[in-house]
Amino acid sequence: MKSKEDAEEAVQSVFLKMLEVKVNFESQEVLRAYLYRSVYHTCLNSIRSKTRQINREDFYQSQIDPDEQPYLNNMLRAELTAILSRELTFLPKIQADIIKLSYFEELSNDEIAARLDLSLQTVKNYKHMGLKSIRKRFSRDSAFYTFITFLINFV
Repeated sequence: MKSKEDAEEAVQSVFLKMLEVKVNFESQEVLRAYLYRSVYHTCLNSIRSKTRQINREDFYQSQIDPDEQPYLNNMLRAELTAILSRELTFLPKIQADIIKLSYFEELSNDEIAARLDLSLQTVKNYKHMGLKSIRKRFSRDSAFYTFITFLINFV
């Protein structure tokens, strides 16, 4: 494994599987062999999975014309901005103001707190509540729902 965290995650995964299955081992040697093989295969599966993911991302990037990428990003950003602007009309004013300052003026939470004379935690709470309210208005299958969920996770 390339990192200590990945290795620890593999070992933890094996132990969790052992707890779920509740296997009894005849001896310590059998347990040791089981743990070694299980961790070995879990690491291999993880490496294969990451390799497949990298290959998919590389393939996707190779399919996009480099000249079109900024255009597509700008078009997507404009569309998301328009949808977000429309949805802000359904929020309480303070939540809408905080989201506007954060995503349209690209201010940090600290800057928003200073500008609106609020605590940092209050800004985070209002932003989270506002994005959550917007997310509720979309179906789970929509791309905008995914986008809002992504934003909520990084508030």
